[in-house]
Amino acid sequence: MRNVNIIACFFLFGFAFSQNDKVGINTENPSAMLDIVTRANNDATKALEINNSSNIELLKVTNAGKVGINIGTNTPAAVLHINSEGIKNIRHQNLPVLNETDYTLPFNNLGVSSNGNAVGIPTTVKYLYYQNGNIFPVTYNNTNNTGGFSLSNTNQYINLPIRNDAGLKGNTIGMIFGTDTNATINGQTISNVQYILIPEPGVYLFEFYGTARCNRFNNTQNYTFNGQIEVNTIFASASGTTYTTDTIFRGRLDGMRNDNGATGNTSYSLANPQTLTVAYQTTQANQKVALFFNYAGGDNGFSNNECYFNIPAGANFSYYFIISKL
Repeated sequence: MRNVNIIACFFLFGFAFSQNDKVGINTENPSAMLDIVTRANNDATKALEINNSSNIELLKVTNAGKVGINIGTNTPAAVLHINSEGIKNIRHQNLPVLNETDYTLPFNNLGVSSNGNAVGIPTTVKYLYYQNGNIFPVTYNNTNNTGGFSLSNTNQYINLPIRNDAGLKGNTIGMIFGTDTNATINGQTISNVQYILIPEPGVYLFEFYGTARCNRFNNTQNYTFNGQIEVNTIFASASGTTYTTDTIFRGRLDGMRNDNGATGNTSYSLANPQTLTVAYQTTQANQKVALFFNYAGGDNGFSNNECYFNIPAGANFSYYFIISKL
């Protein structure tokens, strides 16, 4: 009869339990299926503890909200503190596999240090750095100021090469170099375009800096100057051997002036920095790109190849080019 009474009490308790639907410990008004209100707010005491049959702590929750799993009698040292010795701590099963259209590269790498803290895993910065240590073009003759390029025709484009030579200071991106013997840029024919291939899809930052100037052809040519030439530094992409402008940075060359502010008639001997910064996204492998320079407007008397990218005093390059993978 005693056993029957005990069983009846259990049934009665279970019925009341299910009717109430919520259980509260240290609270008369539980707000969840199981609501525990602790008596302290520190790690010295525990709100919940689970032990195995050998009285070894398997799981604990401190009154400060930290969780410890398989750490014995130790106090959790983090919000979630797991001891993985002799056992796998986390296993994911049946995770969805992402398609390339479901995410955008790059990802941040995450790891765990030897002391158990979550850390970012350092990765090699993917970049290209090219520094042209000579004047460009190298055929420029400083004696008679010719052998360079002209700045007088908007349909004339000068290719600024990025080469795999001594000027290449780093290429962890793995850019590929090539030359198109015959090509077009914005419909204009051009020969020997030196290009680079971007090996992987992604977003890349391109930065160019150089100084251009024009000198008096043959040291005898007289010009009629208003004082300024507008020029374009052009970033172009290609399909096959057909290049089209992607981004233009407009710059200028300023002529020297006398004390009265009048322009001279012999040269644009003040070399102006030409710059370009482009954030470029490619969705295909081996995208072909190249750099160009051309005349945009203003004084157009420099038609005898008397212009070039010079090396300013104190510098060791005529232009540089940096590519970073974002």
